[in-house]
Amino acid sequence: MAYEFKLPEIGEGLTEGEIVRWHVKEGQTVRDNDPLVSILTDKAEVEIPTPVAGKVLKLSGKPGEKVLVGAVIAVLDAGGDEKSARAESSPAASAGAPREKAPRVDEKPGKKAVEPTASPAVRRLARERGVDLSAVKPTGPGGRVTEADLRSLRASPKETGPAEAVPVPDGGEERLPFVGIRRRTAEKMTRSAAIPTVAHLDEADVTALMRLRSELKDEAARRGVKLSVLPFVIRALSRALALHPSLNSVLDEDGGVIIVKRYHNIGFATQAAQGLLVPVLHGAHALGVWEIAEGVQRLAAKVRAGKAETADLQGGTVSVTNIGPLGGIAATPLLNPPESAILAIMKVQARPVVREGGIHVRDMLNLVLVFDHRVVDGAEAAAFMNAVVRGLENPRTLL
Repeated sequence: MAYEFKLPEIGEGLTEGEIVRWHVKEGQTVRDNDPLVSILTDKAEVEIPTPVAGKVLKLSGKPGEKVLVGAVIAVLDAGGDEKSARAESSPAASAGAPREKAPRVDEKPGKKAVEPTASPAVRRLARERGVDLSAVKPTGPGGRVTEADLRSLRASPKETGPAEAVPVPDGGEERLPFVGIRRRTAEKMTRSAAIPTVAHLDEADVTALMRLRSELKDEAARRGVKLSVLPFVIRALSRALALHPSLNSVLDEDGGVIIVKRYHNIGFATQAAQGLLVPVLHGAHALGVWEIAEGVQRLAAKVRAGKAETADLQGGTVSVTNIGPLGGIAATPLLNPPESAILAIMKVQARPVVREGGIHVRDMLNLVLVFDHRVVDGAEAAAFMNAVVRGLENPRTLL
C-alpha cells in the first residue's frame, strides 16, 4: 500500500523547511526509523526518520529546495502498515530529536549484526564521507564511535543520497553541495557584511579571575560543571548591557525605529559537525555564573550531538564568539543579524605588563567588540567595553 509521507511541523510557528540531503534513494528498501531526510529550519538541521518499513517509491524535492509543512515529500510502499505509519509520522512523533536505530538481525541464521553506537552527528558525518560505521574501530566510552575515529579514516566510495559528496583520489577535486547550514550561514553573513560596523579592541587583566577559577575547581567538580572563562564573560557582558542597552538593540529600518531589548538572550558560537551554530542562553540577565556555566554546557552538548532544537537557536540579542582555544591575538567577527553587537574573546596569555612602575607577568585576555555603527556610537561602545573589563578584573563581583 502506497503511503504519502508529509513534512511534519518541526518547529513552533515554522511553515517550511529546506531539504539538506536525502539519506535514501528511489527504489531502496528501508526499515522503520531509518534516516529519511535532513531538513533545515532557520539554523537547526533535523534528521527525520522513515515512518514505516518498505520500499521508497518517490522522493519529492532536491537538496537546497524549500518545502512547505504538510507537503508530500516521499511516497513509500507501506506493505499494508499504513495505520502504524500514520501514527509514527505525526508531528509529535517526527518533530523530535533524531532517534537511534534498533539492532537488526543479519540475513544469515544464527548471526546478529548490531548497529555500532554513535551520536546522530557522527552518523551524519559517516554518511557524508561514505564510511560504514561497522567497519570503524571505536575508541569512545562503551564502544562508541567518535568523530575522531571517523576523521582518522579515508572514506571509501559508497552509494549515498544525491546530495552527498563523492570521495576522490588525492590531487583531484571534490564537489560539495552548497546547501544546509553552510548556505544559510553564507546568506546571513552576506547580509551582515553590508552593515557598517566598527571594531573596538581592549584587554582585561584576568589574573584574579584565573585564581578564582582555581579556587572554585572542587565546587565545579561537585556540580558537574566545567567552569571556563566564558561564563564569567557572559555574566560581565550582561551587566554591561544593563548599563549600556544600546548594544542590546535592533534596528528596524522598515518601521523606522530602534528596538531596545531589556532582556539578555546571549548566543555563543559553537562548532558542530554540520557547521557553526549559535545556541542562545535565554534570560542570561537573571542568571548567576554557575547557572550560566550549566546552561552553556547543556546547550553546547546538544549542538555537538546534533540534538539542538529550533528554540535553542533563536531569539538572541547579543553574541559571543570564543576564539581562544583556536589561538590568535585578535579577530573581527561579523555580526549575527539582526543583533547590533558581537564580542570576540581570545586566548588567556601570560604577558609582561607595567603595574605601579614595574614590569609584572599577568594573565591577559584580549577582547574585540564589533558593533553596528548605525545604532551604537563609538563613545558608547568604549564605555560598554570598559564596563566589561571592570567586571572581568573584579570577578568576585560576578558571583
